[in-house]
Amino acid sequence: HFISSTDLCPSKDIRNNVTNLRSLENCTVIEGHLKILLMFTTKPEDFRGLSYPKLTVVTDYLLLFRVYGLESLSNLFPNLTVIRGNNLFFNYALVLFEMLQLKEVGLHSMMNITRGAVRVEKNPDLCYLSTLDWSKILDSVEDNYIVANKNDGECGDVCPGMAKGKTTCPQTTINGHFSERCWTQKHCQRMCPSSCKHRACTKDNQCCHDQCLGGCLEPNSPSKCVACRNFLHQGVCVERCPPGFYTFKGWRCVDFAFCQALHNKCKQGKQGKGGECHEYVIHHGACIPECPSGYTTINSTTLNCTPCAGLCPKVCMGLKTVDSVTAAQALRGCTVLNGSLVINIRGGNNIAAELEANLGQLEEITGHLTVRRSYALVSLSFLRKLRLIRGETQEVENYSFYALDNQNLRQLWDWSKHNLTILQGRIFFHHNSKLCMAEIHKMVNMTGAKDRQVKNDIASKTNGDQASCENQTLKFTTIRTLSDKIIIKWEAFWPPDFRDLLGFMVMYKEA
Repeated sequence: HFISSTDLCPSKDIRNNVTNLRSLENCTVIEGHLKILLMFTTKPEDFRGLSYPKLTVVTDYLLLFRVYGLESLSNLFPNLTVIRGNNLFFNYALVLFEMLQLKEVGLHSMMNITRGAVRVEKNPDLCYLSTLDWSKILDSVEDNYIVANKNDGECGDVCPGMAKGKTTCPQTTINGHFSERCWTQKHCQRMCPSSCKHRACTKDNQCCHDQCLGGCLEPNSPSKCVACRNFLHQGVCVERCPPGFYTFKGWRCVDFAFCQALHNKCKQGKQGKGGECHEYVIHHGACIPECPSGYTTINSTTLNCTPCAGLCPKVCMGLKTVDSVTAAQALRGCTVLNGSLVINIRGGNNIAAELEANLGQLEEITGHLTVRRSYALVSLSFLRKLRLIRGETQEVENYSFYALDNQNLRQLWDWSKHNLTILQGRIFFHHNSKLCMAEIHKMVNMTGAKDRQVKNDIASKTNGDQASCENQTLKFTTIRTLSDKIIIKWEAFWPPDFRDLLGFMVMYKEA
């Protein structure tokens, strides 16, 4: 049963209209999940004659929610045999929730749910649940959550042959209750002889090859399996992928070129529009979306993950605006921002600690850094590892660092401990009323931007105008303490520009 690329479908999210189900027509395997949900106008007759017999395997999970008029899945998916559960929906591989007209599950070919449990809840008309033995399909039966469906006593479930007084379906014991097992009035629950490994047999109960899962078309042939217990390689089920091939999404073998094409496609797409995709890499014989924790990929030719020396680099992409703690959390762990950072934090509790926790690993910004109207900030020291701003993309008029209207900003960094280089572009400071000019000049000198600066980039009148920036010692001539007052006299003081002196304020405290 060699699966060609046309039989292989990505995850499906089918909603609103029954005609959207047509996208399932050619799917044999859904590599991902299948969600069918939110069809409020559908009626039972809309589903009559609808069938997708090709579908045999879903690699992640199957979820149905509020599909009105759907009474059974027996015609819709008559050959769905395996749900692998590689990625689960909150620990569940099969979810039937609030299916108001569903009368039976009816997945009569289902033989194996490899990982994850079953959640069947709030389906008020749903019967044929007590006639199922889930332990023959999945291992973790105790994790199943089957509640708030139709009361067993009101169901009157009849398995095939019962009406004629025959026992045609297999019988098992659940909670001390021995009875027949069936999906519907017409379909028994299929069970293989106990001698067959991994619950896989032909329709006439001959055991399948050891590598099969869920069933097979011929006994003892690894190329005739319905699904594979381990991996599918060129139409044959194998225990592990042969040399030169890599496991992919937990169920099939792909070659290096396939993995590299995925990697490159994403890389090119990101340069174009910065969309969400994965630059696939190779690690421990698998082609996976990204390196595991503690590993990084150094080049795009081998794709191999190598252990990091110290903290792993994490490259984040695009223009990022941090206007809340939530927005900052999206940058947690980023060491390089391939783009620009705009900080616009108006207020919030414990902001400095939150920003340091989420932005504290950032070492390099390829674009520009803008801090505007961030009234909650007193310092930029939360960017404690920032060493380089490349300035490859800049704010208007060629600014790589841009600070505007930050009313409480008093300090940038502790320059005795912090090195920052700005490779190109200029520095802009306006309307930072508590930030002294001396602090700004330190930054201009430290970052290497001094020779690029233009006259009005830094406004001497609107930076530090509400802070006591320049300290000069007054010469006191008289200090007399009386019982109810202190008399102080000092020599007249005039700054170079007398307009800079607004007045004198004398502060005191009890000793």
